[in-house]
Amino acid sequence: MPRPYCDKEGGHGGPPYWENVGERGGGQCRIEMMAVLAMPVFAEVEFPPIVDQPLNPGWDLGVAAQHVVLFHFREVLRQRQAVWENVEMEAVHEIRVAARRTRTALQTLRPLWVMPEVGRFERYLERFATAFGAARDLDVLIVYFEELLKDAAGERAAAYRWLLERNRERRALEQPRLERVLTKMEESGFPVAFTHYFSSWPIDLWLTTVPHG
Repeated sequence: MPRPYCDKEGGHGGPPYWENVGERGGGQCRIEMMAVLAMPVFAEVEFPPIVDQPLNPGWDLGVAAQHVVLFHFREVLRQRQAVWENVEMEAVHEIRVAARRTRTALQTLRPLWVMPEVGRFERYLERFATAFGAARDLDVLIVYFEELLKDAAGERAAAYRWLLERNRERRALEQPRLERVLTKMEESGFPVAFTHYFSSWPIDLWLTTVPHG
């Protein structure tokens, strides 16, 4: 069955380059109909073993910086399927926070990497995290009105119930947009490209041995 989604005015038919993920453009949001997207095959990205270790203050700065970036980005990838399935509400929050933490790490440690490559990664992550903002705000509102309903009665309960259903409807309209963002991410190859870059620059973590503990 088709379902509504929110798209930018004057959007083109082809998938954009990954740098454009999450952009609405300057046009107004309009409701259209689209076929339900099939869940993409999420890339199974391999991370260097060091990412499984706790951050060690004794490591070289380059190694520690790459560890921080990859650690948070791995959490982005871990939340993809949960966001798509839309069962666990916290998944949207977790993927958004992980993307923002990854971007913050890049900004803080930017001198260690080559521009403009890192700039492109930063811009992507900024737009990616922003794309989940509206859905997260609606999730918070839904929980808020669910809690209010527990102790409400009469007209107040009716009002809360109306507001709850209205926000659930708005949240349902956001879900296809999140799915398109995730689909574009997979189609672009961004997960593999990002992980490869920060696993190998400035230090090849696959060839690096560091002390444990």
